[in-house]
Amino acid sequence: MSALHSCSAPLDLPAALDARVKGSAAADDAASHSLRGSASTTSATPDSLTTGDGAANSAGRRRADSATGPRATVTPPGPQWYGSLMGTGIAATLTQTLGGDLPGGRALAVVLLVVGWVVFAGLTVAFGLRIVRRPAVFAETIRDIPVLAAWGMVSMGVLSIGSATSTVVPAHWPTLAGAAWAVDGVLWSVGTVLGILTALGFGARLIGREVGAPTTAWGLPIVPPMVSATTGAALVPHLQTRPVQLLLVIVTVGCFFLALVLGFVVFSVAYHYHWRVAELPTAAATSAWIPLGVVGQSTAAAQAIAVQAEHFVLPQDVGTLGLVANVYGIAMLSCGVPLIVWATVVTVRGFRRGMPFSPGWWALTFPIGTVCLGLHGLEGGTGVRAFGIASDLVCLVLLGTWTLCTVATVRAVWSRRPAAG
Repeated sequence: MSALHSCSAPLDLPAALDARVKGSAAADDAASHSLRGSASTTSATPDSLTTGDGAANSAGRRRADSATGPRATVTPPGPQWYGSLMGTGIAATLTQTLGGDLPGGRALAVVLLVVGWVVFAGLTVAFGLRIVRRPAVFAETIRDIPVLAAWGMVSMGVLSIGSATSTVVPAHWPTLAGAAWAVDGVLWSVGTVLGILTALGFGARLIGREVGAPTTAWGLPIVPPMVSATTGAALVPHLQTRPVQLLLVIVTVGCFFLALVLGFVVFSVAYHYHWRVAELPTAAATSAWIPLGVVGQSTAAAQAIAVQAEHFVLPQDVGTLGLVANVYGIAMLSCGVPLIVWATVVTVRGFRRGMPFSPGWWALTFPIGTVCLGLHGLEGGTGVRAFGIASDLVCLVLLGTWTLCTVATVRAVWSRRPAAG
């Protein structure tokens, strides 16, 4: 990991990809701005963004934008936009799950599920058309570090909409339950394979290479296996044979520890850099929430795996599984409290400094949703209602940030023609 500190400026993960696709100076600038928030920090103007307060260039941009508002960047359909699918999918799952506590929650879940599938189909078809028009686009997205991060969002988006489908559809249309779980199984398989590949591939690229300064956005390809652990555990009871069920439990445990170990290393280095060396740039402020994905998702995964593993251990060990899951969840969420405070401070500071819209704003949704999910799971494991109340409150925050990102996305797409891809 010595190469992690070999460069002084943070690496802009998606900027390199879009720069190659667009091939002009103006397009390069748009690409470098578009995903700072969703997958990394800066490359177009490193001097202005590696300093804590933005320096002269950043200040100049803010003054230039003051007359017309913050500069929104709309990039072509691609992996960087799947954060919107992640946020919509988990919002649908949670409004259905917590519908008893949230008036109108279950009806909203149906709406969100429909929106999620429209987003999924639209993004996938549009990205496919870009590839058909210019095959090099796909090759560029699988060659380098920029894409290893961005494809992590694709993995989590697929897993999220699959889980939402198996949560919402059976509750409203019981006769379609079998089809919903079948769809979830297919999407889980696709998302898990893709997620493991991005996690291992990205981890391998960090070893012995000059990859720039650490950033919280490095977590994008690291979190997917943890999402697979949680959603995979939900699939276990719907498998036909006991050996296959056991195999899936083992796979979820493997995904859990893969994401936990890689996440601990990557986020420890990233937090050290942003807390001790250089603060997170304004344009990437929302990426401060990305590490919370591991915090909340692993808490939920521990509960889900413990419940399913009960069927494969001795009766006297069942209580131990639950205890371990509860202790882990309480400890993890306790550690997450200061991280939430820091992410909130950084995000508020970003908005106050005129952070422009980018697909990275969607980082304000999925990680918050995982915290909500973890709190809900912990309520079930411990029986402490306070965790449930906290889960309801966090869900309301999620709906607020989802609305913010949706309105900002629609405004940006409506007012600005997307950059040519």
